[in-house]
Amino acid sequence: MTSFKQSGWRAVTMALLVATAVGCASDGGNREPKPLQAFDSLVSVAQVWKTNLDGEVGDALRLAASGQSVASATTDGVVAVVDTETGALVWQAKHAARIVAGAGFDGERVGVLDADNHLSVFAKGKLLWSVGLPARSYTPPLIAGGRVFVLLSDRRLAAFDQETGAQLWLRRYGDSALVLANPGLLTAVGNTLAVGLGEKFAAVNPDNGALLWATPLVRPRGAEDIERLADWVDGAVFAGTRVCGQAFQNAIGCLDLSTRRVEWTVPFTGANGVVGDQNTLYAVDAASRVSAYETATGQSKWTQAALTFRGITPALLLGQTIVVGDYEGYLHWLSRDDGRVMARMPTDGSPIVGKPLLVNGTAVAITQRGSLFAWRPQ
Repeated sequence: MTSFKQSGWRAVTMALLVATAVGCASDGGNREPKPLQAFDSLVSVAQVWKTNLDGEVGDALRLAASGQSVASATTDGVVAVVDTETGALVWQAKHAARIVAGAGFDGERVGVLDADNHLSVFAKGKLLWSVGLPARSYTPPLIAGGRVFVLLSDRRLAAFDQETGAQLWLRRYGDSALVLANPGLLTAVGNTLAVGLGEKFAAVNPDNGALLWATPLVRPRGAEDIERLADWVDGAVFAGTRVCGQAFQNAIGCLDLSTRRVEWTVPFTGANGVVGDQNTLYAVDAASRVSAYETATGQSKWTQAALTFRGITPALLLGQTIVVGDYEGYLHWLSRDDGRVMARMPTDGSPIVGKPLLVNGTAVAITQRGSLFAWRPQ
């Protein structure tokens, strides 16, 4: 087992509460969740299966999909892969330490990060390897191209061999007095890593970690470190020559990948990221308002406030609807055209954690109590 010297970086453990406070300033301090209202059911959705995992799911844990399988992890150490056709467990393993971030998944291997700052990779119900990390990470690892990539909280990125866990490279890209305790941007786009490095969108060479280029979405402002936090958060849209995303508690916007310049930004709070396509972007703010914007210009199209302060998750695009979860475990299907509620499905009464996923026509979500639910449009 490899280990490294621990880092002394400070983390903003209450970052999402800060975001909510910023986003709710205009609401007169009234943060009571809005009661659910009656609606005309315009979409038929049926629950097709439910699978219970052993343990609770923390805020930084995310589902990951590959093929027709979905990988998940619980805070208590359960690592599992589930078949999305039937809900049957493909395999399950038990990690000895508390899991704080994950899951990364390539269809075979699942990567998780634990409270002891270790990256661990499992396959077929067994631990393949585990390595110590030099700093905490709040972002699920990325498994791609025979490597496992980890975005650390101190602006470093590391790559490991997926078979052995041998470190291939470790790069630092900047410094910060504070870091955001929230999943950041780490994904593969073609042969390039797309990474959120503070307020910058960065393109990184996966072979050696070399920084190819980086552009800030916003310019951080404020006298205090907490006011200057503007990290790219998990959830970005690649639409033609654009990449669109969110800077924590600051704005959403788009960059032109050819010119590497900002096309537009609009003020936006929270840390849910964006979803969308070449025509429309959808985002959920810190007060749980769901909004739509023109991808090309940032022009507002509509805002849905019926779910205000209900702890709405990042959104999933599903056909002509947007699917979001809330703090009472409901899944809401909203119209992409105007945001009206078109369907609603209950789960186990605990909060939906992270973004619901679409896998082979099946919408899958996980609750805080560790229950996986799946629905299909009828």
